[in-house]
Formats: sequence, C-alpha cells, structure tokens
Amino acid sequence: MHRRSFDRFNWQDVLREIPPSHIATRVSFFLAGFLMALWASLVPFVKSALGLDEGAFGAVLLSIGFGALVTMPLSGILIGRSGAKKVLAFAVPVASSLLVAAALVPAALPSTAAVVVILFCFGAFFGAIDVGMNIHSVVVEARSGRKLLSGFHALYSIGGVAGAGLMTLLQTAGLPGVGSACALSMLSAVVWLFAGRAMLPDAGRNAESDGHGGPKFVFPKGVVLFLGAVCFILFLVEGSILDWGALFLMDEKGAALEHAGMGFAIFSVAMTVMRFVGDRVIMAIGPKRTVVFGAAAAAFAFVLAVLSPNAWTAAAAFFLVGLGTANIVPIAFAATGEQKEMPMSLAMSAATTLGYAGLLTGPAAIGVLAEATSLSTAFLCEAVLLAAVAAAAALTSVFRKA
Repeated sequence: MHRRSFDRFNWQDVLREIPPSHIATRVSFFLAGFLMALWASLVPFVKSALGLDEGAFGAVLLSIGFGALVTMPLSGILIGRSGAKKVLAFAVPVASSLLVAAALVPAALPSTAAVVVILFCFGAFFGAIDVGMNIHSVVVEARSGRKLLSGFHALYSIGGVAGAGLMTLLQTAGLPGVGSACALSMLSAVVWLFAGRAMLPDAGRNAESDGHGGPKFVFPKGVVLFLGAVCFILFLVEGSILDWGALFLMDEKGAALEHAGMGFAIFSVAMTVMRFVGDRVIMAIGPKRTVVFGAAAAAFAFVLAVLSPNAWTAAAAFFLVGLGTANIVPIAFAATGEQKEMPMSLAMSAATTLGYAGLLTGPAAIGVLAEATSLSTAFLCEAVLLAAVAAAAALTSVFRKA
C-alpha cells in the first residue's frame, strides 16, 4: 500500500503540478537537440553518397549556417507579430520533413546542388525553432517567478543524447541508418503536433527590443565583443563534434560506421551531466575558475583525442571536452547581462548571434582546414582556441561576478 501511494505521488501528483507550457517548452528543447543529433548521424551517409572530400563537404555544410543566420533575425520579427507558438507549429514539422529529404535525396539523386538547397532550408527552419523556443522559454521563466532556463537547455543535451543513442542502437541492430533517421524525424513532428498545443499563444508577441523601438541587432563592442568571441569559440567546438566527430572517429581512429555516432553521444552525455550540476559547481569554485579550468580541460581533451590510439579513447576524450565546455556559455551569457557598456537586450542579442554563428558556420571552416591539412590538425587548432579562452579568462575580471 505504501509503495502504491509513493508511485502515485511520483507519476500523477508531481506531473499534474507542472504547467503544460513548461512541459511544452522542455519538449521543444528536447526535439531541437534530437533533430540535430539525427543530422549528425546522417553526415557520413550524405558525404559518402555525394562522393565529396572534406573541403567540398564543408562548403555544403555551410549552407545550414547561412540558412539559419538569414532566418534568425526574421524569426524574431515574425514572432513579435504572431507569437512563438505559431512559428514553432510550422517550423518543427517542416524542419523534420527537410531532414527526411536530406537523408533520401543524396541516395536517390546524388546532386550536390539539391542537397545544398535542402540543407539551407533545414538550417533556416531550425534557426526559427531556435529563436522561437528560446523566446518562449524566457517568457515562461518570467511568468513562473523561478529559474528554469538551465533546465530547459539541459533538455537540448538530453535530446542530443537520445537522438545519437537511438541511431547507434538501431544501426547496431542492423536497421538501415537512413531509414531510421527518417522514421525518427517524422516521429518528432508527430510529437510536436501534440506537445506544441500547450505553448503560450502570446509568448514573444509585441515584445521586441524590450518594448521599445530600438534596433534589433547592433555589432558588439568592448567586453560584449569579447564575450561574443568566447561564445563563438565554444559553439564552434560543439558544432565541430556534431558535424565532424563521426568522420574523425571513422577516418582517423578506425571506428566502424555503426559506432561513429558515439563521439557526439558521449559528448552530449557529458554536457548534460554538467548542465544539471553546473550551478553547484559555479557556486563552489566561482565562475572565473569554472571558465579557466573548463576551457583548459577541453583544450587538453582535444589533444588527447588526436593522440589517442583508437576510437574508444578518442571518444572518451570527447567526454572530457563536454565536461569542460558545458558551463562556459551560460557563464558568458550571465556576464553579458551584467556588463554596462551596452543595453542588456542588445548585448544579449549580439552575443547570442555570434555564438550561433560559430555553431552553424564554424564546421565549414573546420572542413576547409581539414582538407588543407587533416581533421586532427583542425582539432588541434580548436585546442589552441580553448587554451586562449582559458588564458583570457585568467587574465581578466570579466567572469568574476557572472
């Protein structure tokens, strides 16, 4: 009887206390991470079907970044008029369908131009998802009166783990990778068809520029430019493991095709763990030390991955990269909010845009560098960038109060 009451409390009473809009926000972050993990698992298949080298395929990946960067400012304007709910109701199923097209078209019609168009559109709608879910999450947190954003962002990592893990399991079981990715993409659209109904209909509507008619974006300056550069580097690191981690493990460490996605899965697990305990870590050692130690550990991990004798130790190094980098961007965003050189809303917009520019366009630069040298050399260059972040954080007081 006691056990039955305990179970009823866990699964019924607690769930009933969670507002539907909170659940919908968590689902949106989960599905965003899930869809990007599915794309990561498709990268080797698409590259192989098109028969491109690293440099050419890096240029193809650039189309995703262009699509997102074009759409993000426009999405903010559209959300201001219609609300995040309406934008996400359209963007999520379209992005899922485009992911299916990205999986099927290269095999049926190996046209690089067609794939570029598909990935540009996928990036455009994913950019709308990113803007929409973040705006909605800010509104939900403000109305709840509690801190929720870290938990929401942790769901993005969980989605990445789930997507990469499911793809690895399905392929290990002998199911075709392309078919599995297509099925999971459409499942995502169906899930959002139901979950998205609970989104707040007015979230983000008429809320541009903190309620005044100022510019939507200004180029960052001073400390904001520094923090934007930090975000750019950290998002570039995440994007490189997302888009190039599988190929690195396959081509340079001898991983089997069905195990190539484990690098991003392990990285995502580490990010998730650290995001859940990140507040306690920051309170224990301070934001400045968290950045310094985290960036230094991630830089060391990239060197370890390059020097690793096999795919398993390289994947373990990706875990350390995830642990080290997980809390740096939240700290950078907090520092952006605390600085006084620019209005907070404009500073956050600038820093966020620079960060996502690193996530979406950085992997293309990695591809060009890998073509000229190797993926190992490209990863070593990322280690240098992370070491620079650690040194800059140690020598400045930017992160002291974040």
